[in-house]
Amino acid sequence: MKQNLFLAVSFFSILSFNASAQKDSSGIYKTAADFQQGKLSYAINYKTEKHKIKDNLLFNESEIKVKHEGTAYTLKKADTYGYRDTKGVDYRFVENKVYRILSKGDGLILYVYQSPTGSTKGSIKYVSQYYFTKDIASAPQVLTKETLKTAFPGNHKFHDAIDATFKEDKDLAAYDSFHKMYKINHILSVNK
Repeated sequence: MKQNLFLAVSFFSILSFNASAQKDSSGIYKTAADFQQGKLSYAINYKTEKHKIKDNLLFNESEIKVKHEGTAYTLKKADTYGYRDTKGVDYRFVENKVYRILSKGDGLILYVYQSPTGSTKGSIKYVSQYYFTKDIASAPQVLTKETLKTAFPGNHKFHDAIDATFKEDKDLAAYDSFHKMYKINHILSVNK
């Protein structure tokens, strides 16, 4: 009995250690499955270690550079799912563009893409464009009321809730501070 209790305590201690070690990690997600499992390659604990991930190379937008443990690696964006930065923010690569992952809600993943619109007095201006997918591997679709309804064709309760909650497409990216999630994720979760 004592041995079983010891094994159970040891097992849960290992699980909590792995979870806390991953919490402060930064690195590369090679595949969508790696992203789903939280498995990082070239990973570090950014509170105690340093490395660099550059996703906006000036003369080659199809690659990213990773400097890890003193060695520089060049990876193709087309062969890499994304990365987690040293602030714990996840990004995904799609057709050489970098999408920031806003939420990983059940059934709906939200993204934002910062589109350069030009420069003024030496600084580049960006416009936020919002996207979504139903799963981690699908191509992002523009976040509009119409594309959401098309993505969930049989869920009429969800369609009605969208119409009742959001007046314009730009409102779909609103964050619900009470539920601590994006409003559209909450609405989908209660209208399945």
